[in-house]
This record gives sequence, C-alpha cells and structure tokens, in this order.
Amino acid sequence: MATKLTLNKLAENLIRESKAPFTAEDYLNRIKECWRRKISPSTLADLRQKLVDHDFLIGMETNDYLPYKAVLEKLGPVPVSVLPGKMEIKNNIFVLGHRLIPIISADLAEEELKLLDPQGREIPKIRKTFCIDEVIHYYQYSNDGHFPDKIKVNEWAPGKSTLSLTVWDMKEVYAAFDFRHGDEILVRFVDYDKGVFGVSHYPAREERKNRLRIRSIHIAMEAALLQLCAEQNCANLDLEKQLLRVFFSMRENILKNIPAFSLSKFVESLEKLTLERTEKKGVRFVPGGGASAGLSPWEAVQSSPEGRAGTLQEIFEDLGLACNAIEFKTILYVVMGTDDFDIESIFALLFGGREGNFYDDKQHKAFYRQLRKILAEIYEELKLPEPRVVSRIRNKAVSIKMRLIEISRYLESIDVNLEDLPTDLLDQIGDLDYFCIDALTKLSDRLNPPDVKSISDIRLALRIIQPTIDQLEEEVFYKLGIY
Repeated sequence: MATKLTLNKLAENLIRESKAPFTAEDYLNRIKECWRRKISPSTLADLRQKLVDHDFLIGMETNDYLPYKAVLEKLGPVPVSVLPGKMEIKNNIFVLGHRLIPIISADLAEEELKLLDPQGREIPKIRKTFCIDEVIHYYQYSNDGHFPDKIKVNEWAPGKSTLSLTVWDMKEVYAAFDFRHGDEILVRFVDYDKGVFGVSHYPAREERKNRLRIRSIHIAMEAALLQLCAEQNCANLDLEKQLLRVFFSMRENILKNIPAFSLSKFVESLEKLTLERTEKKGVRFVPGGGASAGLSPWEAVQSSPEGRAGTLQEIFEDLGLACNAIEFKTILYVVMGTDDFDIESIFALLFGGREGNFYDDKQHKAFYRQLRKILAEIYEELKLPEPRVVSRIRNKAVSIKMRLIEISRYLESIDVNLEDLPTDLLDQIGDLDYFCIDALTKLSDRLNPPDVKSISDIRLALRIIQPTIDQLEEEVFYKLGIY
C-alpha cells in the first residue's frame, strides 16, 4: 500500500528534486500548485522557515536558495582524492571520515555508504576497533552527524580508550592498484542519495604532475571563500555548504580541468582563511585574524596593558590572561567547593606572575573589588545542593583547562610562542581550549545548570579529550627535543 503523500513530504520532495536555484516565493507557489488544497498562512510561514538551514539547501541572498543537486550535477566530473595513511595501508583498510566532504550526504550514516571497485563490485565493509588516537584525526572536520560515537572509555588508562568504526576491506583493491607509497585514491559519487561511490587509482606521479594546476585552483577557491565570508547571508554557512557554494560559482570549463579535490590539501594551502568550530554551525571557514581571532583567549596577547578597570573581563583582557572572566568564575566554583585543587597553585597558574603587574593601583583595586564580589556570590551558591553529575563534569573540565594553562606556562618559560609549535600540536591546543571555553561557559551558572543534552555532550567530549590532553602533555614536556 502506497504511503499517503503529506504536505511536509511534498515540500521535502520539491527541495530534494530541485536542480536549479529558486526563491522562497517560487517554492511556496510550487507547493500550492502541487497540493491543490487550501494552505493556511501560518503553515506556509512554517514551510518557508524550514528552508533556512535545511540540510540540502544553501542560502544565498535573503530569499534565494541553492539546492545541493544543482551543485552536484555541476560538480559531477570532479572526484575527491584521498591519501591513505600508514595505518590504513598496513591493515589494508580505508577510513572515510571527513575526506569525502563535500560529496557525502547528511542523510546517511557512514555504515550505510557503499564503495565500488573499478569493476563496479562492492568493496566489503568490516567493523573494527581502534585506539582513539589512531583514527580520530580522520574526523576533525566532520559535522556532528558523521562524527563517530561508538566510544569505549578506559577509565584506568584513558590513552587506551577505543573507538569502533565501519571501514572498508581494501586488500584486493590495493593489490590490484599495485599501491605504493604516495599513491592516492580517487572517489566519485555514483548515486549521491543512496551513498554509492566508485574508487579508482591515483598514482603519485600523476598527482605530482597536477600539483601546479591544483595550487591555482586552491588560490581561486580561497579568494572566492573570502568574498563569500564577507556576505552577511553566507558568513554562517558550514564548511560543506561553503565549499559547494564556491564550486557552483566556478565556470564549468574550470571544473572540468580540476584533476581532484582534497579537503585536507586545501586546508593546508590556506593563507588568508582559517577554520573555526562553532556549537551550532560545526566547522566553517573564516578570515584569518577575523572572526576566529576572538574565538579563544588562549592565544598570547601581544598588546601592552592600557589600565582598563571596568569589568573583570576587561581587566583579564588587559593583562593578557589565559582565561576569560566566565571561565574564571567556573574555576572558582571548583576551587571553593572541593579539595581537589590548591588555591595558591591555581592562582599562580592563572596569573603567571602577572598579579603583581597591574597597570596601576586603580586597576589593582578594581580587580580585587570584583574578586570579592564574585567570591561572595559563589559562597552563597555553594550552600545550595547541586546534581553530582554536574559538579563532576565541571571538575573534569576545569582540570583540562588548568593542564592547558600549565602547558602554556611551560612554553613561556622556555621562550616558545604558540605559533612556533608544530601545526598538529597547535591544532590540538586550539581544539582543547575551544572545548574548555564552551564547557566552562555552560557550567558557569550553578543555579541554572545546563540541560540534559548539553551535559551528555560534555561528558562524551571529555571521554574523547582525555587521551588527547595526555598525549599533548607527553609531546610538549618530553618529546619536543628541538627546544
């Protein structure tokens, strides 16, 4: 028996079947034509609102939308190139992760995707378990829908926590390709809606011949993305939509000459853009030194103090401290409410010797006036009960933050700037500090704890982050031999 077509289903079908840009008015008129029944103004308003942030639409002007299929049809000739890692080659497997962006459907989980060999045969999938640090980097640009969640935490040895993934058994494919060091795989979508992709060989010698051409494409794409980020309606698009929008703007003759696109290589080529992860939009491109510059107070402040003495946040910014005022309040909750931290050690880490370096006596007095006020508030709030799960995750999040600051102080002591660190370590520090800002902000109001979903998200993130901070400390304190 056929499923009855509802108004919402009709509206969704029209979006998914669209192959050209359209306006909100065009869309609503098309719905009226197909439905042939009266639709209330409030329902039409709801349908119009669903266009905003739809998974398969890219907002352009105020009322203009670009459907994914319009871009994918134009992008059809362009494959995605993927360089398998040493772990993948050694184990004869293939991990997808973020490397299929932007041709992976938001509708489908990774285990639902199919890969076909050059003869059109389906490559077998297998379920394997890995240590988190072996595979987590394959997902650093993935959105929440494609980020793996089958995590088994080892409480006694966090570094040995594991992650279960669906991977592809490439033993026969690698053998047929006579796969050698530096060789890559080309992936083309066969059926986007069903998640079917074909793979082929991309020898290293061929990739080297195409490097100059790919470099010119990267420069053109970065320029287009910079312009896109300046448009008010497009500044908040996520990474995948930003890329698709740029590809759609490119002339077809240029697209036909693109040998392959690799997200990882494009990110490495960026000079004026950087990546930012936000809670609502996930990962996106932003101008370097623009929106991302204010993302984290972790970066060293190079300007000289001016003596600002207004809010606690202004004083912290003026002194160039490694935390903001909201994080500071959350840290004080933990220091005053538990015996897990020594207050003198905490203040020494937070202020790094700057407590005696206030700009002037006015700023010094303003800071302690604000401190006394916030301590009095916290003292009263600590008299009230709090769910144990909230206090536990606050303690763990504060511990992560303090360990990051300890790393910062160590680097300062040996005259190493953050920008001097290897890129992978700097990325880890940025990701960890962004988590701390987000988590400590949500946990900064003891009388109004986060909702259940936020608590669950923070707990999951802490499980993933614990092995990362352990590894980061080992790298900085014991393995940076160049320093």
